[in-house]
Amino acid sequence: MPHELLDVNRRSGASPGEPSSEELQQWMARIRGGDAEALEALFRALYAPLCGFARTLVKSSSAAEDVIEDTFLKIWTYRERLHVRGSVKSYLLTIVRNTALDHLSRRRLELQRTQAIPADHRLRRTEVPNDAEERLLTEEVKARLQRAIDALPQRTRQTYVLYYHHHMSYAEIARAMGVSVRTVENQLARSIRILWHRLEDLVQ
Repeated sequence: MPHELLDVNRRSGASPGEPSSEELQQWMARIRGGDAEALEALFRALYAPLCGFARTLVKSSSAAEDVIEDTFLKIWTYRERLHVRGSVKSYLLTIVRNTALDHLSRRRLELQRTQAIPADHRLRRTEVPNDAEERLLTEEVKARLQRAIDALPQRTRQTYVLYYHHHMSYAEIARAMGVSVRTVENQLARSIRILWHRLEDLVQ
């Protein structure tokens, strides 16, 4: 399921009304068989209620949208293992809840890491004359970070993106990539070492 499809649907806020239990079961069966149109239909139909539920957990509309996007990316990634015996909506709410909790946990961890670095060492420049220059500096840092991520070895980059961008657990990444959890840990550690080395001037 391409990111672009989820992003367009998310911006539209489309939710034509909740389908019947039978329709939901049919969509899940089609998704399991690789039908992207069924995933889109499910996304459109349940986006609003699922996003509302996620928002009660993460207390942010933008974060809730990210949680729902990650939820449907996970469903598509693991579609061949979908076996829902009860309520499809309850099943989806459980995934949303777990994804939201992972999001909150990761956010707390990132906050702890940020606070562990002295404020005057986070960037070499500590005094920014105006908001415009500050925005330019931030964009430059983001661009450098993205270039550094893009330059990572393929498997290392894939592991980094799944963990930090899609908020997947070590076990989920291991299953998706067909490797061991230890390999995932090693690849993540490698990605951090490489990125730290390439961006060390930003934190000195």
